[in-house]
Amino acid sequence: MPSPQNPYQPYAVVHAKANGPDDARPSPADIIRDANIGDELHGKVVLITGATSGTGLESVRAMYEGGATVFATARDIPKMDKIIEQIVSSSHVKDIPRPVAIEMHLDDLDSVRQGAKTFEEKSGGKLNILINNAGVAGVPYGQTKNGFEVHFGTNHVSHFLLFNLLKPLLIVSSKATGTTSRLVNVSSAAHRRSKIRFEDINFAKDPSAYEQFTAYGQSKLANIYMANYINRHYSSQHLIALSVHPGIVHTELGRYMGDAGWDALGGKDRFAKVFKSCVQGASTQIWAAVDPYFEDVAHGGVYLSDCGVAGPAHDGEDDSRPCYAAYAYDEEAEETLWKVSCEMVGIKVED
Repeated sequence: MPSPQNPYQPYAVVHAKANGPDDARPSPADIIRDANIGDELHGKVVLITGATSGTGLESVRAMYEGGATVFATARDIPKMDKIIEQIVSSSHVKDIPRPVAIEMHLDDLDSVRQGAKTFEEKSGGKLNILINNAGVAGVPYGQTKNGFEVHFGTNHVSHFLLFNLLKPLLIVSSKATGTTSRLVNVSSAAHRRSKIRFEDINFAKDPSAYEQFTAYGQSKLANIYMANYINRHYSSQHLIALSVHPGIVHTELGRYMGDAGWDALGGKDRFAKVFKSCVQGASTQIWAAVDPYFEDVAHGGVYLSDCGVAGPAHDGEDDSRPCYAAYAYDEEAEETLWKVSCEMVGIKVED
């Protein structure tokens, strides 16, 4: 679809008055309340990747308390089980199925395949909402078990495979409920730091060219392209896809950055007022997952930020702003990435 020029931004006013973590910007609970969806999440199945901390953990909490049946992927199942116990024991909700932990290592495609199989068995073949939340940022050069550069392999390739394995469930579940099924990819404003390096995606030809924010940026752009492609090809089957910038959030995602990494972005002080708490950072992906606005499939295939549809970037705007690069909507590049990704995971491109 064409890039949005007059985007829908229902929370623009409160975000314009940002004043640091836990200010007046909405929480996921606020988003679900404002959506006025009543019991519509009850009986719906949600799968969230990367759920042991940060925005993933808060998304599990929000969807569980909203009444959904939640599955959460993690590398460390004992840790995930403890988190689930804490969520359930501290919640006011009753008669909602306990969240279920699914082991999945996103640097290993065999683990993704096994995790998808386990999920299908435990969910009874239902899936209404898939939130691809997990990711890494600012890591030193390295490769996943399948030979992909770590950012690209973890943030994009693994989620690309997961979606394709679970796509039939999303389509069937939409038909069963009469509502859209939704794919939500957690991207980043960092997509504005690099186009897809199709000539050397994995920095294999020239590892010396590796730069952490370039690698991270192309992986986050890949999240956008994947969502745009899915929406264009599958919205006719009531499966929509959206990509999300959660904001500048205090999470474990940036644990590799260090002072030098923040200095490269202009320093932490530069972002002091726009920083969000982990709770607030989960709000845009929850908005994408539940808001009735996206029951109209014509509203899918867009990049979101600050609980609204992002507008175009202008020259000189920094990475904290809720806007997209001009190349974020590029159908030719989206089609090329899809084909390349299919080759990477060994699946056939559908006609």
